[in-house]
Amino acid sequence: MAGRILFDFDGTLVDSFECAFAAFQRVGPAFGCPLLSREELEPLRERHALEIMHTLRVPPYRLPQLAARMRREMREDLLNTAPVAGMADTLEALLRRGDRLGIISSNARSNVRDYVRRHRLPGLQDVIGGTGLFGKARVLRSVARRAKVRPERMLYVGDELRDLEAARAAGMRFAAVAWGYTPLARLAAAGAEFQCQRPRDLLTCRDRLALGIEGEDSELSPG
Repeated sequence: MAGRILFDFDGTLVDSFECAFAAFQRVGPAFGCPLLSREELEPLRERHALEIMHTLRVPPYRLPQLAARMRREMREDLLNTAPVAGMADTLEALLRRGDRLGIISSNARSNVRDYVRRHRLPGLQDVIGGTGLFGKARVLRSVARRAKVRPERMLYVGDELRDLEAARAAGMRFAAVAWGYTPLARLAAAGAEFQCQRPRDLLTCRDRLALGIEGEDSELSPG
């Protein structure tokens, strides 16, 4: 059974932590943020993005400005960072099974599209960027409506608590990855339905989702 799978970008398709960290060191002081070492930043990875912004003393009204500056600052380093190992092969395998793939990211659409082209990531034709840090749920619902697909038949793949919350608010299933920003154990404790230690585990998640949907459909079908 073919499905529709949507991916977060930063931390999911590409390990952009170092790019983001370097960009923050350059940009953060202009927004009154303290400069943190990697050791000081590490405990923050367990927390929600809102808690992190509070710790960094970023007022909500300045978040859009900070995010825009960060996207510009990290662009060149990002484009030169390789995709997560094994991700391209996994995308190819999903395409062979007939799945339609897309990206929904808070990063700039131009950054994401240029990255996909440069690194020749297959099948990711549907790219929506610039959603805002907390605007993904609305976009996920919109994608489901336009595709005329029930949200529970769709899978969103991400690496942060806000990704999980967006998928849940949109009624979609969520697959958490182990190689992103938030530790996998934290995402699992928050209720991530599927968990991936490596990209190829997405194939198992996809099959489990398809089997679950088929089982639901059979229960609803007349005997």
